Amino acid sequence: MKRYAIILAIASMVLAASCQSDRKQIKESAQGYLDAMANYKPTEARPYATEETCNSYIEFAEWIVANSDPKVYANNIPAEVTLGKMRIEDSCAAVAFHKSTPTTQQDDSIYLVKKDGKWLVEVIVEVPDILRGKAQPRTFTKEQIAEMRKNGKKNVEKMEME
Repeated sequence: MKRYAIILAIASMVLAASCQSDRKQIKESAQGYLDAMANYKPTEARPYATEETCNSYIEFAEWIVANSDPKVYANNIPAEVTLGKMRIEDSCAAVAFHKSTPTTQQDDSIYLVKKDGKWLVEVIVEVPDILRGKAQPRTFTKEQIAEMRKNGKKNVEKMEME
C-alpha cells in the first residue's frame, strides 16, 4: 500500500511539472506572437506560429506591412498586450488577451495547438467544442485589466478559466 502511495505521489509531481511546462510555453508563444503582430512586425511572429499560419496569415500580414505607408499604422504603435484567461484541453489551448494601443482597445482570444511538443499559434483551427465559447471573454472590465496590469503585464497564471 505504501508503495502505491509513493508511485501516485511521483506520478502527480510529474503531471504537475508537465502542466506547468505547457502553461509556460503557451504563455511565451501567445505573448511573442501577439506582441509581434500588434506592433506590425509579423516576421517576428513566425517562431510562435504553425507552418499553416506562417504560410497564410503571417505571409499576408507581411505583404500588407511591406506595401503600406508606415504612417497608416504609426498612431497604433506601441501596442501593449496583456494575457488573460487560459484553457488547455489535450493538444489545444485558448488564451484571452487585451490589446491596448494609443488609439484602440481590443479584447479577443487566440488558439494554440501542440505540434511536435511545441505550443504554436494556429489562426485557422478547428477548435474543440470544449474550448469554443469558454475561452472567449470578449471584454474585460476595467477592474480586470487593472488587476492584470498590477500582477504583471504578461501574467496568465492568476486568471484561470472557470
